[in-house]
Amino acid sequence: MIRRVTFLMCALTMGVLFAASSVVPAFGQSAAQTINGLEMSIGSVTRADNVSLGDCPPGANIVRGVIRPGDTREYATVTIDVKVTPSFDASAILTPPTLQDDAGTTFRTAQAFTDMGSPETYSCGFSFRVPKGAALTTLTIGETTFDLAGK
Repeated sequence: MIRRVTFLMCALTMGVLFAASSVVPAFGQSAAQTINGLEMSIGSVTRADNVSLGDCPPGANIVRGVIRPGDTREYATVTIDVKVTPSFDASAILTPPTLQDDAGTTFRTAQAFTDMGSPETYSCGFSFRVPKGAALTTLTIGETTFDLAGK
């Protein structure tokens, strides 16, 4: 009985450690910037082969992106934390974000901003297909740029 409990506890611990190592956490949030009355900051940057491609804020879109085994690319998902301020203008349209790497390459996403003012605060993940291990430098929304150094 004791061996079985010890085995289960070790298996559970290994599962938690594996799950934690699958995500590349951010080293603190980037400085918040206000775009059209939306206070935005970068929460994290993660890399994976299978991601959600939902819109922002999260809604009914359940499309997923999958990288085939052996592909030289991966998904880099940038999580944006959003707080709606009183100056938010619902009539303005936000362009989808773009991602840049240290070589100057710009990556686009298929995801979009939709109904931005409905919840007061939320987080959205925007996924970009990038070369594996690419050094990501900035995320741009319209004319606003967020630094991704250290993420």
